[in-house]
Amino acid sequence: MDKRLSFLLLTFFFAFGAKAQEKNIDTTAVLILDRMGAVFGDLKSVGFTSEVSKDVAYSDDFYIKVFSKSEVIIKGPNKFSVRHHGEKNEDIYSYDGSQVTYFSFANNIYAVADAPDNLIETIDYLYEDFGIELTTADFLYPNFSKDFVDQMDEVLYLGVAQINGKRALHVMGSNDSISAQIWVSDDAYFLPMKIVITYLSEGVAHQHQTDFSDWALNMDYPDSIFEFLPPPNARQITWLKQN
Repeated sequence: MDKRLSFLLLTFFFAFGAKAQEKNIDTTAVLILDRMGAVFGDLKSVGFTSEVSKDVAYSDDFYIKVFSKSEVIIKGPNKFSVRHHGEKNEDIYSYDGSQVTYFSFANNIYAVADAPDNLIETIDYLYEDFGIELTTADFLYPNFSKDFVDQMDEVLYLGVAQINGKRALHVMGSNDSISAQIWVSDDAYFLPMKIVITYLSEGVAHQHQTDFSDWALNMDYPDSIFEFLPPPNARQITWLKQN
């Protein structure tokens, strides 16, 4: 994958390889994913809320559920703001096109790092250098359908489902390492409503689920909301890369 707006899901999703075998690709499923990608390709900005439930390793053979919520604003090609609510923390990540800033409400500390000049590389940079997973949205780019089909051995349309009382188109993909289910809104916008990823290749099967809501499309967000202003008495720290 090289052309992706990688906001957290498929960076590690596509890291798992699949053995070469005969593919089973449902054209209806592909058309649904094509339409979803086309919508994101036409957007200048997008806002949404994501609620995440993921299994995190507690011991060699036991996983625990961890929950979080993020309010995300993306303005192409080089700005974002993410307010992340974890079980024990609340943080803000801001990117203004040249620098990315982290702020912790609990500790009243912040860190600043020079960043690439575009969203794609900046999100990859945060994940690869600092281990920061901002939100589940790596699929918000026009060529997602092609990359998904390339990586999956089987891609199927499973029919119409109901998500919070709304019609959703249920698509799944699988290979030897993972299975992925995507529910897409059955309306004019074809927006993702829910994603469930099940990891199969690490001894104990575990899942990562994201529910999406509060979509705001092509809003005229002012550039100032992506610029970080340290609160009173906030202390700046050095942002150390992992490893």
